[in-house]
Amino acid sequence: MCFNISVLAAAFLAIQVNAAQLVAFSGNSCNGAESGSASCNGGCVSFSGRHSYKLSGSSAKVQLFTGSGCTGQKFTFGPDPAGECVNVNTGTTIISFRCNNA
Repeated sequence: MCFNISVLAAAFLAIQVNAAQLVAFSGNSCNGAESGSASCNGGCVSFSGRHSYKLSGSSAKVQLFTGSGCTGQKFTFGPDPAGECVNVNTGTTIISFRCNNA
């Protein structure tokens, strides 16, 4: 029984290591001020003042919103591959985002 729990715990940790992380930037080409890293776990995160982002870990689907709390008009990007800079050019201000592993 102990062995099965250890195997499951190791598998869970391996999945978590590969989970996507999103870092947003104030510049259009993943330059300028950098935000903190946000896990792509479906939670809603502020994107205010940001214009581009880059994923690390694995690819993810990103949903961008015009309102706070992931409300308002929604724009879906991705799945975006890890390491690629994505310029958020929607024609309107983006205030929040949500991302999920692809």
